[in-house]
Amino acid sequence: MNTLERRLWEAFPTGTPVTAGPDGEREVSGEVLTRLLLGAQAPEPGARASLRLSGARITGEFSLRFAQVDAPIILEDCEFERRPVINWARLGFTSFARSTLPGLHASNVIVDGHLKLNGARVDGELRMPGARISGGLVLDRARVRSAGIALQAERITIGGDLAAGRADIEGLIIVSQGRISGDVDLDRARCAAPSAPESIDEPHALLAGSRGVIGADSLVIEGGFFARGATFDGELRMWHGRVTGAVSFTDTTMTNPDRVALRLDAATLDGGLFLGGAFTATGEIRAAHAQISRTFTLRGARLSNPGGAALRAEWMTMQGTLDARRIRADGRVGLDDSVLNGPASFNGSTLTNPGGIALSLNGVVASNTVNLCDGFSAVGQVQVSGSRIGSVLCLDLATLTASPDPADNRRSAPFALRLWRLQVPELRMRTTAVTGPVDLRHARVGLLRDDPETWPSELHLTGLTYETLEPAATETDRRAWLARDPSQAQRQPYEQLAAVLRAQGDDDAARSVLLTRQRARTRTAGWPARIWGVLQDVTVGYGYRPLLAALWLMVLLGVGTAAYSAHPPRAAKPDEAPAFHAVVYTLDLLLPLVDFGQQTAFLPVGAYQWLSYLLIAAGWILATTIAAALTRSLRRS
Repeated sequence: MNTLERRLWEAFPTGTPVTAGPDGEREVSGEVLTRLLLGAQAPEPGARASLRLSGARITGEFSLRFAQVDAPIILEDCEFERRPVINWARLGFTSFARSTLPGLHASNVIVDGHLKLNGARVDGELRMPGARISGGLVLDRARVRSAGIALQAERITIGGDLAAGRADIEGLIIVSQGRISGDVDLDRARCAAPSAPESIDEPHALLAGSRGVIGADSLVIEGGFFARGATFDGELRMWHGRVTGAVSFTDTTMTNPDRVALRLDAATLDGGLFLGGAFTATGEIRAAHAQISRTFTLRGARLSNPGGAALRAEWMTMQGTLDARRIRADGRVGLDDSVLNGPASFNGSTLTNPGGIALSLNGVVASNTVNLCDGFSAVGQVQVSGSRIGSVLCLDLATLTASPDPADNRRSAPFALRLWRLQVPELRMRTTAVTGPVDLRHARVGLLRDDPETWPSELHLTGLTYETLEPAATETDRRAWLARDPSQAQRQPYEQLAAVLRAQGDDDAARSVLLTRQRARTRTAGWPARIWGVLQDVTVGYGYRPLLAALWLMVLLGVGTAAYSAHPPRAAKPDEAPAFHAVVYTLDLLLPLVDFGQQTAFLPVGAYQWLSYLLIAAGWILATTIAAALTRSLRRS
């Protein structure tokens, strides 16, 4: 036993700290430490025995397997030749702070107090599966290097915090199926994926293959999860995890190109999720089936996963606010089939996914407002199809650009905006610019606010229903609006606009819109129908211009009266013929269902006989078209 070991031996019963001198002996045998802790030296009466050693080099094996040690263990600023082994031990307060270790084996250890490794330098694996620590596990400013697993703490139970602020860890961290009663603190930490993932056996090989950095599946945290200003090079996974407090990655950088950077699928986050500030992610952010209370903040975030999903949060349930203002996303942002019980805002955000979908809100049920306005910009499709929004969908001052895939040779341009089967009380579409078609088919809108100056060149309106238009529907503007629909022959868009005009009290404008619809249908019909349609248009305006029919009757009546007044027809039976009246005779020719007795009593000859045939045919045509118009009018009313 050397001098330093004797000093330690004598100091242990009273708990006196021992420091290895810079010029003296530094080596202490691990066996000496083990013997002391296993009772080789009894504590002095009235004193608390403890092992307090700093600055030493621990040689040989330091092992407390299955031991029960009441004395605190404080081995700080020490250098371990071999990794300590405390598997299945029951210990009190234990500290390896600022020490250098080739690893630590602490499987199923029970620590009544803190287990401290703050400032430690570990070149190997920290093994703590099944560990139970009543205090906190402290790794603040620790540096851990492992080609495979850096921290194996599956099923760990921590009564306090897992504190690893400013830690620098290379290797996989496993805390799956554990329970932490306090906070997880990774503020300003650096965590990198293992350099040799092939060395990791099942069941963690899948996570290692995806460049996993933290595996926290089914982890329960009764406090918060804080990784503000941290750096993660690999996937952080908290599948089916539950966090009572806030989860904050504010100002954090996550990097896992072409893979998942953050996976929160099926997680329950009671205190909200914060990915704002200078948060940057290269790779996919996933929160499918997650349940998030209070706030989900992405404000100011930068998300990049070109050609893939930048954010996938399908079937997510939000109990608070979704704040995605001023984000920059390169890749698809999708919240399909999610339930949003608070307002959602993408104001001022820029989403880019050329040739694909920039923002997908299909099937969303939102009880409040959804804002895609005030500088919102998307290169790629914006889809809000089949969604139900309880208040307002706002696209005011948005810029939407449908960017086709250069490899796609389809003739039809992709939609810039798809609102197919949307249900919303108020839709605001006073956009800055829309490049590409807009799909409003079968949408149900209460109040539609738009701006004729920013209508897209192509609008699909079949099945769209609305109660009110703002600005108020004017015949000229709204007919131009309907003319932007490639399916102009469809009846429903015209009849919907006519119904709104009629509700405003403008029956003339409503008839004019329906006349425009009939003309559009005639242009697409076969030639017999086109001839018949043109004839109806010229004569009675398809029944929507009754004054035109009356005018034709008056013109024909005047022509017939003048002609037959100048050249009266001869009587068929001179002895029985009544007195001839040119006006009544012409009316008898024009009105096919009325008989005044003049037509049968007098017989025109020559050209005037052909005139009578023309008047009879014109009368039948007028009568038929007027009857058809009356039928349409009665059916609409």
